[in-house]
Amino acid sequence: MASTALKDTASFLRWRLVPVRKLGKVKNQLTGHAAPPPRESNFDDERLEQLNTLGYCPASPVDPDQLAAIRDIYMPRGDEVVPTDAGHPFENVVRPEDFNAENPLFQLAFSEGILGAAQAYFDGKFSFASIQVARSFPTSGALRESQKWHRDYGDAKSLHFIMYLNDVTTDEHGPFVFVDKQVSKKVKRSPIIRRLTDDRIAAEIGSDEFETFYGKSGSAILVDPATCYHFGSRCKIPRTAVFITFNTHVPYTEMMNPLGSHRAQAAIEARKVRPDLSGDYIDSILQV
Repeated sequence: MASTALKDTASFLRWRLVPVRKLGKVKNQLTGHAAPPPRESNFDDERLEQLNTLGYCPASPVDPDQLAAIRDIYMPRGDEVVPTDAGHPFENVVRPEDFNAENPLFQLAFSEGILGAAQAYFDGKFSFASIQVARSFPTSGALRESQKWHRDYGDAKSLHFIMYLNDVTTDEHGPFVFVDKQVSKKVKRSPIIRRLTDDRIAAEIGSDEFETFYGKSGSAILVDPATCYHFGSRCKIPRTAVFITFNTHVPYTEMMNPLGSHRAQAAIEARKVRPDLSGDYIDSILQV
């Protein structure tokens, strides 16, 4: 019983206290993860300004053929997901074998449209946090963790590329909902990572008008989940979406699996996708 209590306490400290999360950045700084070698980005100034100021902007369009190839792999996997009565209201359907040069999702993750955005937003000092395809499923009862308003604490600054694989045109589809970076500053600060109801966040920001990302299959957005309060996966109809996420080169937390455990193989395959990038650059953004 004592051992279980200690584990529960450690888990709470690890995942719910902001200062403990920040200690991870100190550890990563001490281990000496180097920033990627300098290179130019073609990300346009207008979107970068919006991203820096508001914490979100439109993403570059994805090639329709590439989108179709991604859908062909991941929509059937999503259909196999069995909803659960507790825990996260979604499942990541990306597998370790997907980190190869022939996989269209892996190709997308290393495309200039996405890497260029991360390069510009982090001023070159960034690394992958995860490559996921999240299948969200309907739930009942009280809202679960990610269905409540929150910020992500993988780092002080992060970047999501979010792309829907199915149409998300109504609230029943579970759209990504957020308030921008400036509005998010109105939410009370706390040493405990907060999970808020709609009423609570509306009371703190003084409004119940939120940004809702609707879109057809292939619609994509760039958003900083560390600075913008948000929620997702409140769906009545299953939703499947790509999440490619970046942190700084010295984040609070480790790279998420399965990418985290297969980053060395991913680096080998990424060289095939982007032979124009140096090996040192690829190794750095994958923290190899």
